[in-house]
Amino acid sequence: MALLLTVCAAFLGGYLGLRYRVPAGALVGAMAATMLLNVSFGMAYMPPGLKFYTQIATGAYVGAKISRSDARNLRKILRPAVILATVMLAFAVAVGRLLCMISPLSVPTALFCMAPAGTTDMTLASMDFPDAEPSMVALIQTLRVMFTILLMPPIIRRIAQKQQGGGAAEEQLPREKPEGKGSLLRLTVTLLIALLCGGAGRALGIPGGAIAFSMAGCALYHIRTGRAWMPLRLRQVVQVFAGALIGTTVGRAQVRQMLELWDVVLLAVISFLVMGLLAAVIISRCTDMDLVTALFACAPGGLTDMALIAADLGADSTKVAGMQMLRLVSVVALYPTIIGWLVG
Repeated sequence: MALLLTVCAAFLGGYLGLRYRVPAGALVGAMAATMLLNVSFGMAYMPPGLKFYTQIATGAYVGAKISRSDARNLRKILRPAVILATVMLAFAVAVGRLLCMISPLSVPTALFCMAPAGTTDMTLASMDFPDAEPSMVALIQTLRVMFTILLMPPIIRRIAQKQQGGGAAEEQLPREKPEGKGSLLRLTVTLLIALLCGGAGRALGIPGGAIAFSMAGCALYHIRTGRAWMPLRLRQVVQVFAGALIGTTVGRAQVRQMLELWDVVLLAVISFLVMGLLAAVIISRCTDMDLVTALFACAPGGLTDMALIAADLGADSTKVAGMQMLRLVSVVALYPTIIGWLVG
């Protein structure tokens, strides 16, 4: 019953988000509706395993768009990725130390709260530190993703409008070619490749492995055959489920905790947004990556979510997914070691 109500609320919210042209409307609308249901009645539920299928569907969509020329261009993201990792790690450490100075948070808790990486990864990593508070880490990391998804798309769209001379605020949705009789077979094969490759990535335990491997598998298939395909409507359905997964993580306990430490939460959220904007500006000036793509690539939201939203607003979703994956891997690999050194 709870699952059915959650799915209905998510699709209603997603429909309203698309109907009123909210940036990333399907995802944002579903997230808001599910969160409202959970806070009001405490009965929102989505199966945890659904996250994996959302990731592989996103990987399949991004991978199916990659051509041979796109694959050659992926080599260009190495330098921006190094800049992004350096800026974010330095910024996260600086703001984390500030948080522990002005709040009752312990040093490891504050530093993990500011980690620009996966909520689950950082929450689990914080459990290795005796003084850390995993619940607080999970709360601020969840809010990081939510506020990035809510605030960054309107900011980026506004910046894109100014770059285009104040044009209309229309979202640049992809134009799909009509598909023939073999479209169902093409979709089935694409999803099967994504499932197998994504499963391999998850089994290897690589951060972001499911989406990275599914994207790579579908990209290789499309480069060789030109037959990988996923429809726009299916992508919007994936966005609805991704939003529902995020919304179910926020309940009354999280809201109460947020109200008790509202100043810490506010500073953390603002810092995350500033971190992303600063890194994007530096990358756009030091490399040939355009500012809109850099903003999505540096947005400290979820890898799946940013890749989906970037495709809606006309950014290069291939570069965004690649940069987000490298950000996640670098932070998960390096940040706990840095924190251990700082605490020691």
